Amino acid sequence: MAGQKVWRDAASLILAAKCPAGKNLPRGCKSDSTQKITEPIDCSNYFDYKVLMLKRRSKSKFMPNAYVFPGGVIAQADFARGWRDLFRDFGYTEDDLEELVLKDVDRPMLMKAELDESITRDIAFRLATIRETFEESGVLLVKSSTGSSSQSEAYSFSSSSSLNSWQTKVHSNPEELLSLYRQVGAVPDLWAVKEWSNWLTPTDLHEQGKRRFDTIFYTACLDSIPTTLLDQAEVTAVQWTDPASLLHQFYDRQLWLAPPQVYELSRLLNFRAQHDLGQFSEIRHQKGLTTWLPIRMECEDGILALLPGDSLYPASPDYEGNTGQKSGVYPGSLSDSLAASEQLNRLEFRDNYDCVPRVSCDSQHGHIHPCSYQEFQINQLNMVPKVGDCKFCPEKQRRFCQSQPCTQWRLPFTSQELLKKRGNKKLEERFMQKTREYPTFPG
Repeated sequence: MAGQKVWRDAASLILAAKCPAGKNLPRGCKSDSTQKITEPIDCSNYFDYKVLMLKRRSKSKFMPNAYVFPGGVIAQADFARGWRDLFRDFGYTEDDLEELVLKDVDRPMLMKAELDESITRDIAFRLATIRETFEESGVLLVKSSTGSSSQSEAYSFSSSSSLNSWQTKVHSNPEELLSLYRQVGAVPDLWAVKEWSNWLTPTDLHEQGKRRFDTIFYTACLDSIPTTLLDQAEVTAVQWTDPASLLHQFYDRQLWLAPPQVYELSRLLNFRAQHDLGQFSEIRHQKGLTTWLPIRMECEDGILALLPGDSLYPASPDYEGNTGQKSGVYPGSLSDSLAASEQLNRLEFRDNYDCVPRVSCDSQHGHIHPCSYQEFQINQLNMVPKVGDCKFCPEKQRRFCQSQPCTQWRLPFTSQELLKKRGNKKLEERFMQKTREYPTFPG
């Protein structure tokens, strides 16, 4: 890839905490948001863990009101030499840190080192995702007293005021995180943080402005749900919820998820037990990653986001793009593109809340394919799908929806008003308005 990088590097954490079915969340873990979120009982009883999700502010310049995994951009403090001194003072050697650096496997673009970096990116990006998680949720990962490389611990602060004070300090000055670890007498648990995936913002996502991010996603596991304190500056709500319930809420239009979150939560549907997720993450992590740049194409009845491995994915994608670049056009419907592709790795959109993964290509870097929420309902919960994938709707209803003008589905992707006001039912349901007006469908 030639030219100057036109995005910012970032790190995000998929944090899974053990929570047996039926157990109440600890006090302080739920948001004080007024938005009511419901969990299908069948979903919440299926998993023995919950995932930390945060709601971005409505005034955020990128993905406003979206529920996301904790994370943010890399800071210079994540590369500070003082981190090596901290680990040395606690008895860790250079060899201990060197084992965190992956070698002889594929590496994503953001792992390419720059000349003035004092510690490797394999370490710095882990520090960044730990820092951002603490800033946004108050969860501070520390090395487990058991020495486990698959299970981390969350530090327990003496009071909420102490926790809030340190959150404010670290948010104002990322260098304070190093001081915090010295204060509590611990080191960040880099070993339990495993590489999971890497997503680069599409070049034509103009509805989100000009901002683009190259984000590496990590996973980490906790043996229980810790006290959580949201950062009022960037986050308006926080919840610990199982993967299926999050997807149900998304398809039921109770909350909005960005496409990478839909794909990754759909991957988590394959793991009923946190132990299995942790073991898989540890093995997969060693096989490396490459950068995934979604390539968007407009179809007659929706949008495709093509991913590496798909038959329609370009051999040499343009990572930088051009100002005002438009999405490509596919001459047919989403179903037509599906039939014309032997290998699938894509997300299909019919509106902002109808995002379905389709994957049948060979597995890359030892990863697992996502399971669509609709398939999960059928195969794991023995339920008839009630929300989501169009292929589960009656033929007459599909034919009716797909007969509507293109502007019906295109509007939710381009309306700046809608992007700023997700949660407003009148705006969100424009595409479905005519469907509701016809209790029976023509035809």
